[in-house]
Amino acid sequence: MSQMKNILPLYFVVLMLLIVSCGPKKYTLESVPEQRIEFGYMNQKTGGTNTYILMDNGQLFQKSTLNGKYSEYKSVSEKEAQFIFATVDQLRQSNSNLYRIGELTHFVRIRDGVNLQEWKWDPTDVNLPADIKKLDEILAKIFAAQLGH
Repeated sequence: MSQMKNILPLYFVVLMLLIVSCGPKKYTLESVPEQRIEFGYMNQKTGGTNTYILMDNGQLFQKSTLNGKYSEYKSVSEKEAQFIFATVDQLRQSNSNLYRIGELTHFVRIRDGVNLQEWKWDPTDVNLPADIKKLDEILAKIFAAQLGH
């Protein structure tokens, strides 16, 4: 029985390590997955572009247009990340080729290694498909949150 008491703390430590290691995956810039969503907006007059990389766990990185480096931003909710991934996957599967640019153009792309598929739209276009409007609303909310608005 005393031997069992000595082993019990060891089991507890192993159990805690398993629980901690099974938490959500945290990416770093060095461990960005091959398949990811990139989105952002570009100003046609200035040529300025703001690009974000979204991970499946909601982690968000932003690419600087000045130095090309990425920095980590506040994560989006898992529900929003799942919606964005699902919508982009539907666009990819439907072979949609949405390309409607305006003075300010929003874009979303799915990158899988070197393969890239991209969609662009003018956020002021009243004839956007419903799923793109919903996606644009979520992306605009992310833009505003990242800009502190």
